[in-house]
Amino acid sequence: MQDDTQGRPTEASIVTDRLREEIVRGEFAPGTKLKLVPLSRRYAVSRGPLREAASRLAAEGLVTIEDQRGFRVTPVSREDLLDLTRTRQRIEVIAVQDAIANGDLAWEGRVMAACHVLNRVTEHDGSDAAHALFAEHHHAFHEALVSACPSAYLLEFRDRLYALTERYRHLAAERYQSLRSRRDIVAEHQAIADAVVARHASEAATLLADHLGETAATLLDTYPELFGAEEEG
Repeated sequence: MQDDTQGRPTEASIVTDRLREEIVRGEFAPGTKLKLVPLSRRYAVSRGPLREAASRLAAEGLVTIEDQRGFRVTPVSREDLLDLTRTRQRIEVIAVQDAIANGDLAWEGRVMAACHVLNRVTEHDGSDAAHALFAEHHHAFHEALVSACPSAYLLEFRDRLYALTERYRHLAAERYQSLRSRRDIVAEHQAIADAVVARHASEAATLLADHLGETAATLLDTYPELFGAEEEG
């Protein structure tokens, strides 16, 4: 986030954060044209900060830039999700292994605390508030796992990949929530946390990579129309 000389967030930074959050939550459908005039009214800002915000989000992969300064929400595809997942697996595994090598007892405590809270909110009633609570603590858990990684560049790239994959999960949230009983997500998260704090780097890497891969596979199986495929039946 870029701030002004007094340390206050700029309008562009505020709009970037809000637009990013709304795109990740699926409030703007993939491929939607971002019309600056309605958005300027929505966010109560001029078009200048909106253009800057959209340009920043284009650099993060959430927005695409068209000719004549037009912007669209980045489309989704099966190929993109698979590529994104494979890349995130590589990056997140490196980050968690670095965290295991550098983390202290306080870090172990943060991991286990985040896992405990996440496990308590994983099974829920499917309401918007419950979805939001799960998303918040899911993010906190995965962030805690890598928080002892000393590389700021690696963590920044990992954050961007997380947002991109989270958008897919939000777009398929209703269907995903109803069918994810195929998996024991609480057990998956707990196993990852246990391996991490036990400093079993190889086991933790395998569990984490499998967890991310299974999420992508579940999304592809439960929401085929999101990726342009027709549903069977």
